[in-house]
Amino acid sequence: MIIRESLIKHLTSILRASEGTILVVLCDLNGLSISKIGRKSDIDLNPNQITSLASAAFSASEENWEDLEIKDQVISFSYFDKVCLITIKINETLLTIVHDYHKEWPLDADNLAISMYYLKQKLGEFFGTSIETEKETEEFSNKIRSAIYLLGMGTEVPFVSYTPANFDTSNLLPSISTILDSIKNRIFIRYSLVSPSGLTFDAREVSGQKLPISIEAFSANANVAFQKMKEESHGSSIGELLCYIAISGQDPENFYGLITCPSGKLQFSNTEETSNIEEISFIGLFPLMYGGIPVMGESRNIIYSILEIIGQEHTTKNFIKAVNVLTSFKFE
Repeated sequence: MIIRESLIKHLTSILRASEGTILVVLCDLNGLSISKIGRKSDIDLNPNQITSLASAAFSASEENWEDLEIKDQVISFSYFDKVCLITIKINETLLTIVHDYHKEWPLDADNLAISMYYLKQKLGEFFGTSIETEKETEEFSNKIRSAIYLLGMGTEVPFVSYTPANFDTSNLLPSISTILDSIKNRIFIRYSLVSPSGLTFDAREVSGQKLPISIEAFSANANVAFQKMKEESHGSSIGELLCYIAISGQDPENFYGLITCPSGKLQFSNTEETSNIEEISFIGLFPLMYGGIPVMGESRNIIYSILEIIGQEHTTKNFIKAVNVLTSFKFE
């Protein structure tokens, strides 16, 4: 009982650190709730759905990180219309912070790292698992601190369009290719556009980078996971899934990130008898050394430019609005 009360104490500390934080939930890897603490909010939350999303959020990119031989995942950020779910694996549990990023962003990295330090200790006692050394616990909390700081840092990218001045409306793929080639900051290791089934429409990869998985397989894995998270959140009061970012790596100075977000609906033909419209998603792999601000900014610019030629789509427009909110706040 004393340990459980201590867990609540640390969850409460996370909740009180920011007025934008609505709910803090601790669950097992399958999404079974262990403990939670929240505050009154205009946003109606279903804790059971939050824990299901937490489990999906952490497992969504697991296959890709294994295939890329980049371990271990440190933290994930799932952005919805109304809130962001920040999910962290601590021993055999998942801590999820439900945060209204419209009120405040980013989170207090130092305060959260301190909470992670003590939670990791208490969870070891709670489950009767072997106690890690103080050094290992410090390294864990430092990774969390670094990941949050880095995601909220970097050079701001101007909101611009990469859409060609002239394009053929009967064949949009060459224009989309031009947009992918127009990125101003070479911050991605690889990036692509894929269909819900994982089919790659177009992709780019930095020359000289040798990765153990093809860009097609990487893109398919990432998009399948993104579609799974969309299904988990369908009909949720927190809105539609706008963007998923996961951070992985052992060295805080050499973290890698994965971003997945909607990119509109592409019509492949004018044949009325067949279903020829498919949603497309943007997938990117990046080193976090440049910070998360330019990654989100360039993703927004690419997707905004694509919408200009394929037509507007509600969820994708909301993604662009969310990025504009997120990039307006940053660590100095």
